[in-house]
Amino acid sequence: MLLQLKISNYALIRETVINFKDNLTVITGETGAGKSILLGALSLVTGSRAEVSVIKKGEKKSVVEAQFDISNYSLQPFFEENDLDYEDITTIRREILDTGKSRSFINDTPVGLNVLKDLGNFLIDIHSQHKTLEIGKENFQISVLDSVSNNKTVLEEYRDLYLKFKKKTSELQQLEQQALQAKKESEYLHFRYDELFKANLQEGEQKDLEDELEILTHNEDIKISISQSSDLIISAEEGTVLEKLKESKSELDKISAYYPPALDLSSRLDSVYIELQDIGRELYSLNENTEYSPERLDFVNSRLSLLYNLQKKFLVSSVDELIKERDSLKSKLDLVEESSDKIDTLKKELSHIKVDLSKKAELLTSNRKNSVKGLKTEIESLISSLGIKDGVFDVEFKPLTEFSSNGKDQIKFLFSANKNLPPNDLSKTASGGELSRLMLCLKYILSRSEKLPTIIFDEIDTGISGDVAGKTGLMFKKIAGFMQVICITHLPQVASFGSHHFKVYKHEENSAIVSDIRELQYEERVTEIAAMLSGEKITNAAIENARELLNN
Repeated sequence: MLLQLKISNYALIRETVINFKDNLTVITGETGAGKSILLGALSLVTGSRAEVSVIKKGEKKSVVEAQFDISNYSLQPFFEENDLDYEDITTIRREILDTGKSRSFINDTPVGLNVLKDLGNFLIDIHSQHKTLEIGKENFQISVLDSVSNNKTVLEEYRDLYLKFKKKTSELQQLEQQALQAKKESEYLHFRYDELFKANLQEGEQKDLEDELEILTHNEDIKISISQSSDLIISAEEGTVLEKLKESKSELDKISAYYPPALDLSSRLDSVYIELQDIGRELYSLNENTEYSPERLDFVNSRLSLLYNLQKKFLVSSVDELIKERDSLKSKLDLVEESSDKIDTLKKELSHIKVDLSKKAELLTSNRKNSVKGLKTEIESLISSLGIKDGVFDVEFKPLTEFSSNGKDQIKFLFSANKNLPPNDLSKTASGGELSRLMLCLKYILSRSEKLPTIIFDEIDTGISGDVAGKTGLMFKKIAGFMQVICITHLPQVASFGSHHFKVYKHEENSAIVSDIRELQYEERVTEIAAMLSGEKITNAAIENARELLNN
């Protein structure tokens, strides 16, 4: 529900605050007084694009701020999804700057226009004569039928199944496409996979082989160096390192009895002797075991050549990547073998879902068709009271070959303003005024069963008068029994039904013409409605007529 609208420096309005209430609020005023400005301001806070031209001349910024009571709208999930602070009394603010930029806020949090528009759809429905085009849209027509058919629960269950159906269908199509593509490539995939499989690839193998190749390539140098090093330490010939150490230790041992430092040094030489003796033995062992093997060298070269060629062929740079490619090829080949089972399983699941979906779709269709007679009778009665005496309304059903988000029905509302002419697509046969009155009847019917947002009727009563105008005002009043209704009107009969009455007017302020709005009290309403009845010169008869309209 719209609680308050603040407008600052917007078009002809300098500064105004409007406090709205529930039930029916009517807004009147002379042509050009600024009624459309109010709609423009409300459109801004619900996400419409802004032009710099709306800023009042001489000002830097225009601000429009609206407060809504959203406690009954169950909008907490919307606020959570958009990372906004939820408040039962929510404030939307729009600022238009003279630089051409605009800023939008929900509860003081900056938001984009798309978020503002999405929230606005829950809060306000601005309905003017050009908006009646919505009545010709199939989604709107089906929503009307579902509302009067009490199809809400069935439709929710159907749509849950429909989403599963769409998801499983997409999975099946993707799997079939993958399997078909894989099958076409299977021979080539087998060839590539076999080549990698037969290579018996091992992680880290290339590094080990490259290290071994380095050793095998320098085998002779390695053997000579090890042999010479071993001979210098432990050969049988005199003058080896061990012999010299042994002699040095013997000399120190001679004086160790009376020269203590010699004892320590002798012990250290002993440790060195043992260590060198061990090194010498290890060198000897290495020398004995180091043999030149042409066969092993050929094998290593051949193996590395295979690995390098495979890497070049598969456009990779390591054995690990070759292994990944091999595993990937294996997965694709497995898919060819396994996809048939998966496809069969998915088809069975889809078949079960389709059976349940068909049952729900049939129930939706049955409920819709059962509600048509009552809807037809009520709409023809309502439009007759609004001046279309011979109006005929009907609903055409055509079955769809495929499931849609609304079931398997193609719906079309049919209308004729003349009982002698068969009803046809209402978007082709109904005039603007007739569409407006039809939409008013539908909104009245919907208001009884749906939680609709605040609805604003912008002079959709154009072209009617007299008793029909009174019936139209009564319908506005009835709709307002279920929701907040704001009606901009030029008809005194409609204005008299308002629980609250605002007047838009122009006046001079600081040598400039500005627009403003204020709520009228009873006597002011009498005067305003009398002026609407008789024009600028208000007669006593108009005054009495105005009182009678208000009192009745």
